Amino acid sequence: QQEQQIIVMASRLTSSCAVLASGRGRGDGMLPMTIYNGGGEKLSKNLSRRRKISSSLSALAKYALAFGAAVFMIFHHHLRRSGSVIPQQERLRQRVMERKNLHQDWHKWSRSDFRTAFQCSHHLRVGTKAVPTLEYWLTLRDVYNSEVDSSFLFDDPVPPTQGYTLNENGAPPYYAGLSSGKGRSLFASRDIKKGELVDGIEGGTKSDMVFTTVDAMRRYLLALPEPMACDVLEWTYTEKLVKGGQSVLLCASDISSLANSAWGEDDPNVMPKDKKSSVRLYATRDIKKGEELLMDYGVFPSALW
Repeated sequence: QQEQQIIVMASRLTSSCAVLASGRGRGDGMLPMTIYNGGGEKLSKNLSRRRKISSSLSALAKYALAFGAAVFMIFHHHLRRSGSVIPQQERLRQRVMERKNLHQDWHKWSRSDFRTAFQCSHHLRVGTKAVPTLEYWLTLRDVYNSEVDSSFLFDDPVPPTQGYTLNENGAPPYYAGLSSGKGRSLFASRDIKKGELVDGIEGGTKSDMVFTTVDAMRRYLLALPEPMACDVLEWTYTEKLVKGGQSVLLCASDISSLANSAWGEDDPNVMPKDKKSSVRLYATRDIKKGEELLMDYGVFPSALW
């Protein structure tokens, strides 16, 4: 943040100097003109003095302009060398290359191998992880477009922090929050009636990242920062987007990924009507606003990977 402030200040200095040098600043770079009745000699001297001062200000402004530009370039060069302003795609390429050089057998890795290499056990034990931000979800999507499918458009008008477009009413009836003992989870944003559709679209949503091969999933995980890769490993499941269709690996790039499974004394309150197709989840009973939504992970098909 301090480095960004330095760049802004240097930029402003450069712009201010440019304005001053061009004579477009306050008073146009000239002193106020004084008119003396019948004082032509005094007027001539005053004009001459103004010209000299204006010339001096212009020269000073040019020096200041050069100084401001030099300061900006020095700090910009320093930040590029330190990696602070390297474009995201460049950072992504560097991360992939470094990991491929370090782990040359990555294309044979299992889920367990990725968890070990990225130290996911520590990340998953943290029960106070914050709810992902908009920037977080957009990063997942950018990397997907870069490493898996550049033609896929994440063009759903509903932001990922609210889910996706479920139906004509907009986003699903839930919001993301923290659950005691479970961490990140989903909660009903209004009262939900028994039998009401809560989540899922036949054929998938515009937020779903689909992996038709295990190798595509490996490439994706290899390109993500470690905490995100660990999250994706937990959120990815095997699904048939169309009943009777091909099983694929799927991960939603929105808050629907935060749904927890019921365990202990809890019972699931959202489940598919047809256990052979787990795409659409319906309320199994009336659910009150603010109540945590729980499903059953066991309804999903056997994992492809």
